[in-house]
Amino acid sequence: MKKLLSLLLVIVIILSVGCSTNSTNVESDNEGSAVKQGEFKIKVGLVTPEQDIATRSMRHFEKEVEKLSEGRVDVELFPGGSLGGSADIFNGVQDGSIEMCVNIYPPFAQFSDAFLLYNLPYLFSSKEVAFEFLDSDLAKDIASKIEDKGFKQLAVFDGGYRNVSNNQGPVKHPNDLKGLKIRTLDNPVQIDYFKGYGANPTPLPYGDIYVGLQTKTIDGQENSFSNIASMKFNEVQNYVTDTRHAFDPVGMFINTGVFESYPDDIKQIIEEAALSTQNFNIDLAVQLENESIEKIKETTEITYLTEEERQVFIDMAMPTYKNFEEKIGKEILDSALAKIKEIEEK
Repeated sequence: MKKLLSLLLVIVIILSVGCSTNSTNVESDNEGSAVKQGEFKIKVGLVTPEQDIATRSMRHFEKEVEKLSEGRVDVELFPGGSLGGSADIFNGVQDGSIEMCVNIYPPFAQFSDAFLLYNLPYLFSSKEVAFEFLDSDLAKDIASKIEDKGFKQLAVFDGGYRNVSNNQGPVKHPNDLKGLKIRTLDNPVQIDYFKGYGANPTPLPYGDIYVGLQTKTIDGQENSFSNIASMKFNEVQNYVTDTRHAFDPVGMFINTGVFESYPDDIKQIIEEAALSTQNFNIDLAVQLENESIEKIKETTEITYLTEEERQVFIDMAMPTYKNFEEKIGKEILDSALAKIKEIEEK
């Protein structure tokens, strides 16, 4: 009899532990219905380090999604290239093995030449103009052209204005770039106008820039103040000029098929969190740019162009518009320039 009671007690304990273990992944909402924790998992591939604005913005997205979904969606960030380089992450999102990424626009030109629009020099006179245009129907139509290639844009981040740095001397005129090997994006539009300045544009992967500057494989590079500081390019560069030659829209992308597979309430949560993250990013960009400038000043001489000096850079870059009018599409380019002008004149 004692053996029977002992056996029954063991069974009761086992069943109790089993029920307790199974219940850890399920919570109840206010109405008593079950909420499955980690029901949907989103991996975010990033090449940027933890302190970079893109990673910090996606930390905000991570918190927002998990809060709004009450834990049903589990967002996991992989910063610093832990899932591979830019191309690896880009390809991973395209095939769905990585759910999300943050990416600049140039690589999408392989799917739609319309994306070359955003690499035109001096396209946006201010960030306010840029974001109003990026919220326009025309910009949304351009973004939609890559959805069938696996990329759905959820938000647009502030990638900052791109500025030139080098080790030869202050750049106050395009002639000061003559003969310099400047790391640029592997993008025909940017390569075209840097050649127009007399520079020797030299595309390199983002992760290779620091070593390229350190070993003098390249003389300089061009990036936002925030990127220069976060990647510590200023440590191996003597001079930076606020050329502000291009504003960088940076998209938050999710694999189209993955997004479409979610139920409507999860889609809505992701879109709401993305909008919140866009606003967070825009505010953070102002703060980080100011902090970055102060950090760069510690090691590097910053040259600020006068409006007259900047106009020389603008004028010398204008042939690029004509050179790429046909490739971008004359109708798209004309419509975009008309829309930008309309925004500027408000």
